Amino acid sequence: MIRPAMVADIWALRRRPQRRMFLYTEAMLAGSYRPLAVSLRSMLGPIGDDVVTLVLRDGGMRGFLQASKRAHAPEIDITYLAGFTTRSTGIPDGDVWYSLAQNLIERAGQARIERVFAAVSQRFDDMTEVLKQLGFQPYTQQQIWMLPEPAIEAGSAMVALRRQHRRDAWQIQQLYSRVAPRHVQLAEQRQSNSWQLPRPRRRIGWHERGWVLSSDQTLDIYVHALTGPRGHVLRILQDPAIRHQGAALLRYSLSQLGEPRTVFAIIRGYQAEVGGALEELGFKLRGEQTLFVKHLTVPQRQLSRVPALLRSEPSLEPITTLPRVPNGGG
Repeated sequence: MIRPAMVADIWALRRRPQRRMFLYTEAMLAGSYRPLAVSLRSMLGPIGDDVVTLVLRDGGMRGFLQASKRAHAPEIDITYLAGFTTRSTGIPDGDVWYSLAQNLIERAGQARIERVFAAVSQRFDDMTEVLKQLGFQPYTQQQIWMLPEPAIEAGSAMVALRRQHRRDAWQIQQLYSRVAPRHVQLAEQRQSNSWQLPRPRRRIGWHERGWVLSSDQTLDIYVHALTGPRGHVLRILQDPAIRHQGAALLRYSLSQLGEPRTVFAIIRGYQAEVGGALEELGFKLRGEQTLFVKHLTVPQRQLSRVPALLRSEPSLEPITTLPRVPNGGG
């Protein structure tokens, strides 16, 4: 039986699992991820609606899955899986992962979630296979770089970025359209409002910032920083034409962070040239992930370049479709 975590599950959730799997997101890197604390938060009704914990019980705890909803869109990230199976149960880990992820998909479809994402380490081959069986599509890879003890020097006076303004969202979207491959854009379905910085977080020690470099009414670089209790997480969008300035631009961004915490940088595979600038600044490569997505809706929005006579429906609302999945574990 699979259901949302309840108070009765707290003792079982405190047990150390035989196997666990972190699917790191920005927030997980910036903070200190504690599965039990996330489970408790998910039990708080509407207050905990941004996180989900599902448990699989079959004569005892067999495994649980956690996922986190995104603030800017009807999307959700799988963040953590734990398995309590042993050889004596006869239930392979893959069947536990499959059952939990399948149940999450069904619940997400009912809640009008449009996309489910998972960032899977290349070490987790069995989870990769499970996601493919459930219809997830890999669309790019990314690297996680870390600067454990940053010695942040003053930024270059010759190259200085400015703080992100609300009006920059459209130009950041245009930079993303120039840099990201078409299949990545189709997978993520990002809109310009997704680049807006959110209101300041109420949680102590959390905040977001952004810097841009612009020229001739276009943006050449965008650096986003999420700061949490554990560290800073940087995401970089950079026009390949200015790759020679990459180290100077990153050095300036580091000089603006202020708090002496570990710095992580997440670099997509199609921006591999940024890795050289990170190495120059002392960053070390810590891991690689494959990004997966499963679309749960059929979008009806038409592109502006499609002639009006070819548009079959005027509605802009997506139609929610639940995935067809086989009964039982695969």
